[in-house]
Amino acid sequence: MKITISITVNGILYNKEVDENLSLLRFLREDLGLIGTKNGCGTGHCGTCTVIVNKEAKRSCIVKMGKINNGIVETIEGVSLNDKLNYIQQGFIDEGAVQCGFCTPGMIMATKALLDKIDHPTDDEIKEALKHNICRCTGYITIIKAVQRAAFLKQQMVLEELIITSDNYIGKPVLRKDALSKVKGERVFADDYSEEDMLFGKLVFSKHAHAKIISIDAKKAKIAPGVVTILTGKDVPGINAFGLFESDQPVIAEDEVKFLGEVVAVVYAESSDEAENAAGLIEVEYEVLESVLSPLEAFKEDAPLIHKDKKDNVIHYVNVRKGDIDKGFEDADVVVEGYYYTPAIEHAYLEPEACLAKPESNGTLTVWTGNQGSHAYQEMIARNLNIPLEKVRVIYTPCGGGFGGKEEPTVQIHAALGAYKLGRAVKMVLTREESIRMSTKRHPMHIWMKHAATKEGKLLAMESKVIADAGAYISQTKPVIFRSAVTATGPYVIPNVKADSYGLYTHNNPSGAFRGFGSTQASFAAEIQMDKIAKELNIDSVRLRKLNAFEKGKVTSTGQVLKDGVGYLGTLEAAEKALLKMKKEYEKIFVPAHKKIGFGIASSYKNVGIGTGKLDQAGAIVNVEENGRVTVKMGATDMGQGADTIMAQIAATTLKVPYEIVDVIACDTLICPDGGMTTASRQTYVTGNAVKKASEILKEKLIKYTDGEKITQEALKNAYIIANEKKDHLLVETDYRPPKTYPHEADGNHVPGKPLEAYDIHYSYCFASVAVAVEVDTLSGEVKVLKVSAAQDVGKAIHPQNVTGQIEGAVVMGMGFALSEEFLQDDKEIITNNLNKLKIPKIKDTPDIEAIIVEVPQLEGPFGAKGMGEVGLNPMAPAISNAIYDAVGIRLQSLPMKKEKVLAALKG
Repeated sequence: MKITISITVNGILYNKEVDENLSLLRFLREDLGLIGTKNGCGTGHCGTCTVIVNKEAKRSCIVKMGKINNGIVETIEGVSLNDKLNYIQQGFIDEGAVQCGFCTPGMIMATKALLDKIDHPTDDEIKEALKHNICRCTGYITIIKAVQRAAFLKQQMVLEELIITSDNYIGKPVLRKDALSKVKGERVFADDYSEEDMLFGKLVFSKHAHAKIISIDAKKAKIAPGVVTILTGKDVPGINAFGLFESDQPVIAEDEVKFLGEVVAVVYAESSDEAENAAGLIEVEYEVLESVLSPLEAFKEDAPLIHKDKKDNVIHYVNVRKGDIDKGFEDADVVVEGYYYTPAIEHAYLEPEACLAKPESNGTLTVWTGNQGSHAYQEMIARNLNIPLEKVRVIYTPCGGGFGGKEEPTVQIHAALGAYKLGRAVKMVLTREESIRMSTKRHPMHIWMKHAATKEGKLLAMESKVIADAGAYISQTKPVIFRSAVTATGPYVIPNVKADSYGLYTHNNPSGAFRGFGSTQASFAAEIQMDKIAKELNIDSVRLRKLNAFEKGKVTSTGQVLKDGVGYLGTLEAAEKALLKMKKEYEKIFVPAHKKIGFGIASSYKNVGIGTGKLDQAGAIVNVEENGRVTVKMGATDMGQGADTIMAQIAATTLKVPYEIVDVIACDTLICPDGGMTTASRQTYVTGNAVKKASEILKEKLIKYTDGEKITQEALKNAYIIANEKKDHLLVETDYRPPKTYPHEADGNHVPGKPLEAYDIHYSYCFASVAVAVEVDTLSGEVKVLKVSAAQDVGKAIHPQNVTGQIEGAVVMGMGFALSEEFLQDDKEIITNNLNKLKIPKIKDTPDIEAIIVEVPQLEGPFGAKGMGEVGLNPMAPAISNAIYDAVGIRLQSLPMKKEKVLAALKG
């Protein structure tokens, strides 16, 4: 029902006729154009849409306009005064609490509502005030510090500004390039963009995990209000399939659906409501077929084939062989083994997938979207539409989180298809439920692992078998399965190894890239195994790890001789020191008899870069502009990890120019070189080196036109003028290729005559160790993580504040992986279909976290740096499991370790 309301927003009175059931969120974004308030779920579960209503923090997605007449509303746009930062915005910047930035406006508004009432809130009061606001990136520690900082700044008459006068910006906490726009809630994310006369697209999904499509009846939908057209699989002009490694997943299914997120039709209408209404009118007749939802079932010889053109359901098989596995076990004084399980996990990035596609007058198609590799998206769209590559321009809009889940398209091809077919701009935004339904997940893995050791603790042999659920299509199963095999030993020297990993097709969501990329699951098993060995031998588990640790000159299971940048022992020693401190600390704390405190430790390692002989290069352009500023153009996406900032630091330091005058443009396929996918913790290394190389060449060019070591903006203006007169363009484009790697061969034994370099499957590795303290409630089974000390070898921390944020975020994500998170579905529905059901950790779950940066230079890396964004999450789950054992004497080897599971084990 339409009603007329009066509402004051940021001091401006509006009298509007609205639908009484319209959400305040949609009113702000669509009617008033206040896009600073973000839509992360639409159901009140994430808090990204938090605003202040009548002095109280409210999630605007669940506030109806019919209930808010004469209300006073404050949004992020009203926080800045005359374009100057508010003390809360400054506090968030100072503490590095802005990563992907999608949750930031909501966090700031919740903080303002708190600080408007309480000048000096306690940690508990901060957590209570922000309990409805989820952050997937930061781990919440920096957000708590940001609120504390804001409370301090509120009392100051003048906001402090950090100024760095050095010409060396490496290792300095410079202002992030994206921080200002994100704390102001500016137009940065794909859903913030719009075009006049644009259409809205809506996907129609399969209702079954496996079925034959008999017919699609769109007659009712076609005559529904606002509908322009409805497209099905036969309307895709080019190849009706996409994928990063192999194009096997239909853009729109034509004959058969293989999982619940399969798209069967797309509606394009004049409004999002009309598109949604019409989508509900499309009738699809199915012949329901048998579903295979377990990889163990899919592995059986008589299992139904998921893809009829394959001989079986095995997508990929990887094996590792080294030494004599039988002799290794024969010579053992102790053998331990176990079965481990890790479930499917939803990425739960706070920004749902969104895209705006627009046909241009010159015949090209411009696509604005968040992604992890614009050039890969460009290639897929061009192939699906059957148009030349240069006719597609993909412009990167910052990702509100990615974690691997935005390496592959969701709505992007469908939006581009509509724009191409209809000659009008098309916008598509997934709801949270749709995002969960169709996106890739972490590979669930069944892991069997066995170790052999001498009585002194020397590891002799390791055998592992992994059966992983790849889902309905290949996605990134091949490299993930590879990692699960080659990292199965953990960061330990084991002379005799047999590792077998299989990826199996099922009728579940495709499993794709997710932070850790196969090493996470293997690490869970390997690190519990290490503690079990130590227990059997009655030796300290840290001592066991040290005795077998990777060091420079040691050999991995694949035969690679480790060179520089091996900081594993540094992380382990830091975690050990923290563990001893923790134990002393908690000795003094009283706990009730039914609660037990335990301590655990675990380690992990992971590759940096793609490796295995595959192309792994990145390009960069660095040039001086007419106004004396420096522009860096590159292909690394910033999902919150700070890639733009790092590249600006590298360029400024190399060129000896002020950091403030360096601008970064990333992942626009028309003007930026290809940097490859932002994956495998590779961009700091490869794009960082490309930027450094281009800057060094430009520095040499500038010597002719500038004086002195440090070059000012004014000096660059003059240099541009002089160089331009001589037709000498102050622009350098170059690319960088990392040290050569070689394809993985199953046999890791060194063969006479074969050069040792031929065993280098990767050019760099990163390492992490964590120590944790947990409290186990023996009456309820609830496990509470009390404290975490996380040490990580990063080569060189180019921006230590960002590195700390990555470590803290990985800790909390790893905690969710360990204790609460799992993606569940059956053949008819997604069971965990919202953020609440997925059990993402919230601010009240956050333990005390100590982030420890270990710097062991990677000589080939830019200024000694290497990637570090993924491995920090890997040790968390096994460390927590080991700590639970320490507390109550039970081994939990299946994730998540929910309280029901813990209680059952205690009773068992």
